[in-house]
Amino acid sequence: MADAFLIVLMLALGFGLGALFVVACYITELGRQARFLAARDRTSNARLTTGSRLPGVVALVDAVNAELAASDAERVEALRAADEFSRGLSALSHDVRTPLTGARGYLQLAREEADPAQKDVQLAAADARLASMSGLLDELFSYARAADPDIPLQLAAVALRPLLEQVLLGHYPEFEQHGWEPALTCGDAVVEADAEALARIVENLVVNALRHGCGPLAVTAHPAGEKDRLAVEFANPVADPSAIDAERLFERFYQADASRATQGSGLGLAVAAELAAAQGMTLAARVEGATLVITLTVKRMSCDYSSPESEALSA
Repeated sequence: MADAFLIVLMLALGFGLGALFVVACYITELGRQARFLAARDRTSNARLTTGSRLPGVVALVDAVNAELAASDAERVEALRAADEFSRGLSALSHDVRTPLTGARGYLQLAREEADPAQKDVQLAAADARLASMSGLLDELFSYARAADPDIPLQLAAVALRPLLEQVLLGHYPEFEQHGWEPALTCGDAVVEADAEALARIVENLVVNALRHGCGPLAVTAHPAGEKDRLAVEFANPVADPSAIDAERLFERFYQADASRATQGSGLGLAVAAELAAAQGMTLAARVEGATLVITLTVKRMSCDYSSPESEALSA
């Protein structure tokens, strides 16, 4: 009896010592990993390593390394975005200073000009430069408002076709200057939107087509893949489709023309994207041959597409 008790006692003691050893191994390994993480430079690519085969340790190391990799990717993306933002601000600052400097020059000439007719020409030129600068500042303010989550939007039923017609007709003189006739294909759709915000989105897409396109704009609305969605496509030819990075088109300050020779701040499409997201809409871009197609997907409340006809708009 005593021998059996002694055997049981020795087995229990052995199991206990084994458990203590395993716990000590866990404590040692986890302590090593904790010291590594505490001393690790946040900008380092160093990862946890382990030679242990203790249950759970390898899985823990893999999970921590996955989090480190994700954190590093976020840091790199944040640095890229900050650099892009800084360069965009610098470019925008240049775009604002250029017309301001020009306006000052024309005002100086006007002050020194004795000929009234010539003075009027110089004052008109100064006014045009100031108007250009004002437009850039308005776009910057519009982006700040569009990106502000605290500014409420009033979603309601909006008749899509009249809104599209109103925006297109508002720019008809500019289309005439280009020698273009915009085309609209849209049924009697009613969509869920903030009317003012949706009009601003369409406005910015039309202005983008006028500034950067080289041919007539075609606006086409048709049912999207989902039952309650409607896709509104804005398509027009562009001079250099290879210069367009469709994935970056809605980034703030992005311009396909690296020289920034065209008008605009590079904020118009970013404003449109922010306003679309705030209303549960999406904006996407693609290049098909020599045509840029921007698709606005909206939620439709009712729609009749029995006979949507293409219409060339005229003032």
